[in-house]
Amino acid sequence: MNDWFVARDGLIGAARFPSLVRSTQRISALELLLLLMCGATAAAAVGLIKLRLGIPGHSIVLVVVPMALGMALAPRRMAGCVMSAGAVGTAWLLTATASGSFGSGSFVSLSLLGPLMDIALGGVKGGRRVYGALVMAGLATNLLALASRALPKVLGLDLPGTRPFDIWWLQASVTYTLSGIMAGLLGAACWFHFNDRTSSGPQV
Repeated sequence: MNDWFVARDGLIGAARFPSLVRSTQRISALELLLLLMCGATAAAAVGLIKLRLGIPGHSIVLVVVPMALGMALAPRRMAGCVMSAGAVGTAWLLTATASGSFGSGSFVSLSLLGPLMDIALGGVKGGRRVYGALVMAGLATNLLALASRALPKVLGLDLPGTRPFDIWWLQASVTYTLSGIMAGLLGAACWFHFNDRTSSGPQV
């Protein structure tokens, strides 16, 4: 099981803050707690903070920033999946207690961003590649969120009073794409260096 959480040396060297990783394989309870908290923070931000910008797909920013922080502080192979598990659990709790609300797009973002970050960051070394990987993860996540929002509209199952597909799609296809790219770029800029830096790696 420890092999699931092998440390990513390339991310340790690129992060702006000292990593919590002290073993190349065994993940600590503190790291697990941090990752779950980052996922929970992402879900709470989406469920409780309503920016009402009128820009479809912008909530991805609230998901990427805390999850990218978790990846910077605890750069492990399955870190993204752990954060998404914490995010989904928190979203379920907030929904069950009527404390927060989540659309299908935001729920997809919380569920899939972590695993997609794990995939995109696989084998990545150096700041520039981290930036590119997070941008791709943000973009892919938001395109899947776009599909989850588009499907009910195409099938005629969307809520009454919402914009029809033909009108909504013209704006959403652009804003979801740009929001995904900008979210990945912002998350990378907050927590990772752009210029490549050498690192001695974690202490065993």
